[in-house]
Amino acid sequence: MDHTNSKGRLGDIIFTTGSESIKAKNIRRNNLVSICIDDQVPPFSFVTIFGSEKIFPYRQKEVLKWATKIAERYMGKRNANIYGRRNSVEGTVLIRIKPKRILAEKDIAILD
Repeated sequence: MDHTNSKGRLGDIIFTTGSESIKAKNIRRNNLVSICIDDQVPPFSFVTIFGSEKIFPYRQKEVLKWATKIAERYMGKRNANIYGRRNSVEGTVLIRIKPKRILAEKDIAILD
């Protein structure tokens, strides 16, 4: 995922999915989305990002670039190329979320 741009603002969120996946079908129907990431360990925190999504059609070079970059983050540099190739086959599309609003709260369960 691309987190911040050169001006320090939140950048777009990019991921891959199958062109016929439920995610892709829902985005084609309505491109408004929200993503919630929560910390399930006390004292609990969360961030919800609201935005709009766009699907980019399969272009092997572009999908491979992003799939490899994402794979490196989760699978390490050593395995990035293997997973990048596996996750960039034909039928894979790029999804780009443009954040519009962010809601977050940290340490929800702290009792003072």
